[in-house]
This record gives sequence, C-alpha cells and structure tokens, in this order.
Amino acid sequence: MKKVINQEIMKETNKKNILNFIRKHAPVSKKEIAEQLGLSLTSVTTFTRQLIKEERIIPCGTAKSTGGRRSLLYRVNPTAFYVLGIDLQVDRIISVVLDFGGRPVQTREIPLKSRSEWQVIPLINQVIREAGEGRLRISGVGIGVPGIVETGTGRIEFAPNLGWKNVNLGQLLEFKNPLVIENEANAAALGEKTFGAGQNASHLVYVSVGMGVGCGLLMNGRLFSGCSNYAGEFGHVTVEPDGLLCPCGNRGCWEVYTSNKAALRLYQEKTGREAGTFEDFLALVFSNDRAALEVLDTIVKYLGIGIAGIINGINPEVVIVGGKIAETKSLIYNKLLQQVKERSLDRAFSQMRLEFSPLKNMATALGAAGMVIEKILNEQNYVQEKESTK
Repeated sequence: MKKVINQEIMKETNKKNILNFIRKHAPVSKKEIAEQLGLSLTSVTTFTRQLIKEERIIPCGTAKSTGGRRSLLYRVNPTAFYVLGIDLQVDRIISVVLDFGGRPVQTREIPLKSRSEWQVIPLINQVIREAGEGRLRISGVGIGVPGIVETGTGRIEFAPNLGWKNVNLGQLLEFKNPLVIENEANAAALGEKTFGAGQNASHLVYVSVGMGVGCGLLMNGRLFSGCSNYAGEFGHVTVEPDGLLCPCGNRGCWEVYTSNKAALRLYQEKTGREAGTFEDFLALVFSNDRAALEVLDTIVKYLGIGIAGIINGINPEVVIVGGKIAETKSLIYNKLLQQVKERSLDRAFSQMRLEFSPLKNMATALGAAGMVIEKILNEQNYVQEKESTK
C-alpha cells in the first residue's frame, strides 16, 4: 500500500512539475520538457495528454524543423482559471484579475471612506463578488494587507496605519479557498520577482512607501518572514531617538520621516497650509512649488538613510522602491542613490542596484494574485477535485 501511495505522489509531482515548466517556459515541446526535467518522453507524453484533457494546457504551433517531423509546442490555457489579487491600502483598494497565464484581464481601484474593519471587509467582499460576475469565474483570491499576518489563519495581528488589531480577515471573508492573505510588502516583493524589476534577482528587498513604510524580503528567491512573521518591519526602525511618536507606539520610526504621511505633515509645518492628498503634494512637486521640493529632499534623505541600513544589514542584489513616490524618479533618483552610497559599506553597495518599481501601484495586487496561482498549482489533487465538481 505504501509503495502504491508513493507512486501516486510521484506521478502527481511529475505532473505538477510539467505544468509549472510549461507555464514558465512556454512555448515548449515534449522533448524539451523531458530533457529539462529528467523524465522519459513516454511519461511526458502521458501527462501532457492528461493536462490537455483537463484543459490546463493547449498546443500552440510547431517547433522549427531539424530535419525530421516538427514537434508540437505547448503553453498553458489562459482561460483554465482566473485569480483575484487585492491590495488593501490605507486609503484605497486596488485589485487585479489574472488569467492562468499571468495576464491582467481586469483592474480596479476604489477609495476607502473609512478604515474601520466593519466597513472595509464588506467592501472587500463586494470587490470579490463583482470580480467574479460575468464570464470570469474566480478560482482563488490573494490579499495584501499593511500589517502583520498570522501564517495560515489570515488573522491580522497588527496593522497600525489601519488601526486594526487581532482582526480575523480570513474568517470574515465570503471567499474561503484557495485564499492567501499576506503582508502587502511581501506580496509586492513577489510581484516584482514575477512581473517587475526583480525577475533575475534571488536576493531582493522591496521598500513599500505609502502612508506607512514596509519591506518585503526575498532570500534565495523565497520570502523571508522571520520566526514570528515580523521580518521586514524596517519602517519601525528608529532613525531619530527622540523623534515623533509613531502609530506603533515607538518614537522616531523610519516611516514617520519618509512616508507619504510624513511628506504631508512636513509640508504643512513648512507652509502652514495643508497639501491635501499625497497626489496633491506630487502635483505641487511637479509644478516646482519650492516648499514641496524642499520637503521631497527631506523625504529622500531619510529614505536613503533607511535603505543604506538595509543594504549594510542584508546585502541584497536589488532594492526596489515602490509607491506613489516612484512617480518622482526623474527628480530624485540621483539624490537618493547619492544618499545610499554615502551611507552604505562599499562592498555591499557595489553589488547592489537601486530600482523604482515599474509596476507602479500594482505590485502588491499582482504579487498576491501570483501567490494564489502558485497555491492552486501546489495543492494536492487540485485538478482531480476540479474535475469531480463539474
């Protein structure tokens, strides 16, 4: 019996490996799959037939002739299923629907009028319901949250900028499985690794600059969360020992001096006027408002201080800055790089590149959706369960 079970597990593993290989390297032939995965051509043929029958992959042409019969090429069937990625921010919800091939087919952004869990969570449920209306059937949901998430339960331990403590988000959502709930910076780091500036990096740090500041860490291509899921909370590293009070309860935290909220506070202190939203502040920056530009310089100084500390401590290949501040890249890139270089150890800096996110405000939503695709593909017997429910 044990031998039979082991054989079934091996078959299922080989089948998943073939599907993943096709997803990541398409278009590919059965011969390429067999050579790269170390499987027999007979086994690959058997599994590709099954995957075609299950509508997970489809033929997509033929390879160039090498003198004999031209080989069929395969890719994943993009309509096999759809997943929804959600980025819960302090002031808005951003969502994206991906097809199985990882292509965005729907995006949406809605403002939040309240940060109360009792008003935000029903709105998330509404986003999930509306994403699945019409021709799209959502097979999984991923959500990035600006706070500490308990692994496996979806419980938000602490989200200071939302004012949430001990919120069981997973329990309160109408959609249950497959469901992934992750820290927003972690999800964004995976989004950059899959879709953005980190595709060739194994050691990556994503610095999420919003109303707060968080960091997602990838080590050897995998998320690093620490022993209690608190890794990456560099926004709460002290940069001013006797500084301003942070929502976390500490004083002088990095995010108090480099977040969007910090920019708005500094502008009001400097001018006696409110800038409005951070988008309004950016409009002032691009209109060459002197006070706004001076505030931006201060933000860049503190951003550089924090990034240099991360580089010295972690030694990543790439640091990616994300958030609305990325829109000011043309104004601040050289200034930020100078700050980082002056405060970093030479060897660590020389091996590092600094990037601004090309995904703009979509990194977290894309990363969360990508995590759901991986979860679906890695669930045991997922294909068989899907077939049995038809």
